[in-house]
Amino acid sequence: MSHLEPDHEDLRTRAGRILQAMGDTPIPAMDATFYAHYAEELRMLVEEFLADRHPVPASVTRVWLVWNCHDIAGSYSTERAALEARADIQHQLLCQYGPDADLLESITITTAHVPTQCLGSPRSHQ
Repeated sequence: MSHLEPDHEDLRTRAGRILQAMGDTPIPAMDATFYAHYAEELRMLVEEFLADRHPVPASVTRVWLVWNCHDIAGSYSTERAALEARADIQHQLLCQYGPDADLLESITITTAHVPTQCLGSPRSHQ
């Protein structure tokens, strides 16, 4: 077995957990929602594995925004948390409305860089 980076080892563990859950599910319990949920989780793992991680300057904080169409559904401090939130929202939509590709694709993630240092002159708090 080849040596993996610590982040990649976590990915390997998570992928193994997902594949085990899929393998342990009895065939009668498998439906379109089941497959869509696990396919999305595996897709997120692959995206995370292949992501090119760019360093962020210390003067800014990177946040991940999950969007539901044009509304912000949440703000997260890690990409993994944002990906999990998107998968949860998509799973809820699948359960409520059934497979609708346009609806599922309307849940998106963007990245924002928020300045963490005050940009003006220092003020005294009186």
